[in-house]
Amino acid sequence: MTLEDRLLGILRAKLGPGVSYAEPPTPISGGFDTIIHGLRLDGASGDWSGPLVLRIMTRGTSGARVLREAAAHHALDCAGFPVPRVLLAEPDPAPLGSPFLIMQRLQGETMWSAAAKARRITAVLALPRQLAGIHARLHRVGGDTLRESARRFGVDSAAIGVDANVQSVIRRIERARLSGLSEGARWLTENRPAPAQAEVICHGDFHPHNVMVADGKLSGVIDWADVTLAEPAFDIAGLRVIALHADQGVPAWARGPANVARRLMVRHYMSVYRAAAPLDTRNLAYYEAIRMLSALTFTGEDRPQTGNPWNAPHTKARLIRQFRRISGLELRI
Repeated sequence: MTLEDRLLGILRAKLGPGVSYAEPPTPISGGFDTIIHGLRLDGASGDWSGPLVLRIMTRGTSGARVLREAAAHHALDCAGFPVPRVLLAEPDPAPLGSPFLIMQRLQGETMWSAAAKARRITAVLALPRQLAGIHARLHRVGGDTLRESARRFGVDSAAIGVDANVQSVIRRIERARLSGLSEGARWLTENRPAPAQAEVICHGDFHPHNVMVADGKLSGVIDWADVTLAEPAFDIAGLRVIALHADQGVPAWARGPANVARRLMVRHYMSVYRAAAPLDTRNLAYYEAIRMLSALTFTGEDRPQTGNPWNAPHTKARLIRQFRRISGLELRI
């Protein structure tokens, strides 16, 4: 039985036998460890009548992740922060072969795509200011909002904290037998700092590819697989590692000027964020180390690698060098 047939059976069981496809599931690009389809239904009402997104996990053991994402979407929707509404969260791999989510499809395109299409340097230069404003708005949503939603979805809030994030990286290192990263994992465990600020909802992978805009206005933020209860610096650290170190695909001769531009844009982002929200950066380097070790682990795992921004040798060397500056350790990958 095809994916279309199996999914339609699930939808008819939930919405009624009169439901059919106005637009059958069609692959959408994006996502390193999810398979994403767009679809539209005929014969459905309410939220189900508009454009939809199907996100299928590539690992059959990702049921907890599905519930975690659903809890995050519910918490943020209730708080008035723009996210797509999750309509169905299925942690059981049996119906489609892997856990999945169905949610509303937001209007517009990613912030990065919109800036690139504008073909104006000013559009790219505006990204730090726009991102900082949205990020500060997100971090006004307190952690208790997510804790309550987690209880509603049967998710242990301890499983979405910083310690759980570190333990996830450690398990990935062990599963992939990346012995050259083991000392880094030990360092993270032994050097966990006390939080410097109250916990908020952190996206965990906040960057322009996960922010949707329509007609120049925020449509919503997507991809909450890494949502974490943490102080704001945790989320800021993730964005900084992506912005400063992810491979941009530029030729070797252009990396120097590109890195200067990256640093200036991150500096502007930090300035705008600080003007909009309080930020204590005492633990920033530690949180950056978590993200660097996770990125290095990703390059050694057996998972979909298309578009992986960490695989390039010069990028891995840069991450290893930065991790050494923070921890004093020399990693190998």
